[in-house]
Amino acid sequence: MESIMTKCMKCGVYIADNTDKCPLCQQVVAPVELSSDNHQGTEWVFEQHNDVPDKCVNDTDSAAKRADSTASHDNGTRYPDVKGASRKYRLLENIILFLSIVGQIVLTTVDYMTDNEINWSFIVLLVVIYANVTLRLAIVGRNGYIFKIVSTFVFTVLFLEGIDLLTGASGWALTFVFPSAILAMVLATIILMIVNIRNWQSYMMMQLFLVLMSVIAMILVAVKIIWFPYLAMGAMGASLFLFLGTLIIGDKRARTELKRRFHI
Repeated sequence: MESIMTKCMKCGVYIADNTDKCPLCQQVVAPVELSSDNHQGTEWVFEQHNDVPDKCVNDTDSAAKRADSTASHDNGTRYPDVKGASRKYRLLENIILFLSIVGQIVLTTVDYMTDNEINWSFIVLLVVIYANVTLRLAIVGRNGYIFKIVSTFVFTVLFLEGIDLLTGASGWALTFVFPSAILAMVLATIILMIVNIRNWQSYMMMQLFLVLMSVIAMILVAVKIIWFPYLAMGAMGASLFLFLGTLIIGDKRARTELKRRFHI
């Protein structure tokens, strides 16, 4: 007998409830069809309950599913301890944040007392903010790797734009870095789709994000903020062709993914 469930590709667990995200890592889950033969006694599924948030249960033993959930959660043998790594580095994050604040105060004081033409302490401030945000979101954060890649892209562009503004506002960050970052993201998306070819459709939202960023780049070209248009045009073409190619070649599977993401 076959049943339709969802599976988290990151944690490797099946979820019995009608939910879009894994209760462990919050990553979007994918629908799968299971028969009683191919997961009997070996796979574990999650069910959400109003009284107890997370229940780890065996699909073949409904009578003992709640009695075993607490013990399995404690000893970590039933499903991955996703929060363990975050707890391990939490203290290190706070120490780095504290040292960053103290160091920034000292450097700002020195910058003020020396009275330079360029307030270099603001550049250091941007570096400190970028380093702490990258550490918390992209390295030790609990979000999926797609979110980490996108957030790193956004903060890197913002960081370099801030450096550009503080060093004369010549526009090199938006003109060269922004479209180059889009092209790099397009290449990274293609590589990720090849590596994770069984779940290639999960990268369609990243493709839409790149198309949106390319449209913004072309708008900046139209208003003369980006004064070298060819990189922006290349980024627009690459991101648009990648999305259209995935949508057309992926056919029904690609359309189903978009409908699921946008709840159409």
